[in-house]
Amino acid sequence: MTGTLVTLVTLVMRFMPVMLRTRGMQRMVNACLIIGVTAMLWWGGSPVHAQGGASNPTTDDQAWTASRTEADGRLVLETATRTFTRDGAPAITLVGVAHIGTADYYRGLQAILDAHDLVLYESVYPTGAAAPGGGDAAARVASTRASMLWLRDRIDAAWRADGAVPTMDRVAQHAGLEDSRCPAWVKAASVDAWGQPLAIITLEDGFSLVSLGADGRLGGSGEDADLRLLQRSRKPKADGDGLQRELARMLGLEFQLDRIDYAQPTWVVCDMTFAELEQAFKRRGVSDGMVQGSLRGGGLNGEAIGAVMAIMKVMDAASGGSASEAVKVLMVQVLGSRTATEGGMLGEEGKVILDDRNDVVWADLQKRLGSPGPQRIAVFYGAAHMADFARRLREAGYASGDATWSTTLSADPRRAGIDEATMKSLRQAMERAARRSAQPSTSSAPPDQPSPTPAPTAEP
Repeated sequence: MTGTLVTLVTLVMRFMPVMLRTRGMQRMVNACLIIGVTAMLWWGGSPVHAQGGASNPTTDDQAWTASRTEADGRLVLETATRTFTRDGAPAITLVGVAHIGTADYYRGLQAILDAHDLVLYESVYPTGAAAPGGGDAAARVASTRASMLWLRDRIDAAWRADGAVPTMDRVAQHAGLEDSRCPAWVKAASVDAWGQPLAIITLEDGFSLVSLGADGRLGGSGEDADLRLLQRSRKPKADGDGLQRELARMLGLEFQLDRIDYAQPTWVVCDMTFAELEQAFKRRGVSDGMVQGSLRGGGLNGEAIGAVMAIMKVMDAASGGSASEAVKVLMVQVLGSRTATEGGMLGEEGKVILDDRNDVVWADLQKRLGSPGPQRIAVFYGAAHMADFARRLREAGYASGDATWSTTLSADPRRAGIDEATMKSLRQAMERAARRSAQPSTSSAPPDQPSPTPAPTAEP
């Protein structure tokens, strides 16, 4: 779930003094909670989802997020969907999304997506969830091992649920109960780099996951050697997505992964793996970025996030919902601001999060546009990616249709204890911060060095 959410945290830190200058202890507490909780929107979960913080201002004049004020004073956040057409070519629909929203918001997006022949969706995904492969023996062995490591936890979870070592079909089914993207990933990962299905062997106190290597026979050496992974039951890992789910519930909203059905044969993940993302950071000289740190386990850790959530629950109960409403107000203000979502908040790191990942989608689209296939294709990504996609489509001869706006969420500034004068100060501070961040950097950056997408490798 990257860019706008990290942008959100950066902006909050910059206009925190505006909140603190307002009167009232509750407003000060709300300001502190906003910092912690909006940080959690990024650091609290996996997978990575990019929602803003474009690396470079775009010439696209179409907005992809917007905020408006209703007659009763409530603030409303919206995201846009547009269909691009070209004679003799498939229609391409760009569907922008936010991670947290109302149930009606996701129902509406699901209906739009279901009307397409193919959906290419965003999700930086575990290296082991990619189909094993590679150009040489070392890459094939490494990618198969990575898939076996990722599958081990999925098999173990199904084993715990059923009380028996499962088949691979059952693994996919059980994983899909928690995350509708997982069945397709299990299917891809369960075939080794040589085209043979991995075998699950039941043991007295666990199971063994086995690939028979290149020759498909027991034994062997080199690339023909068997790969085995022994597993005995252990405690499950903490669910990072659960924190985002909990936040959504506290705000009276829904989490995207719980409301969008990814388990459809016409839906295809179109993004980088974590290993590929790390390689992209390295190519651009990023060694200590905010997003990169969170992927490595740095940044805001689970205990700190849990503490913020606990404090928010107490304050929200004491204030009658004022704290959670303050978070929603800021979400509308920041995510609905075109100035904020077009700012270069992350520098070279932002170019990886937006530009390099967009390159992955564009390469996939180019292949599909050049051959017979689906005639209605949807690209389901964070709204901040859409201006760049739209520019590329127009340069390829596509014309844009009118926007369909979907209401993501609404918030009441009065319930949050934020008056109009404070709202104005927040907007002005946010826009000044975004403009400063968008200024070209005077520091030198390493030149782009295009290189082929690396084969997946085992994560440490």
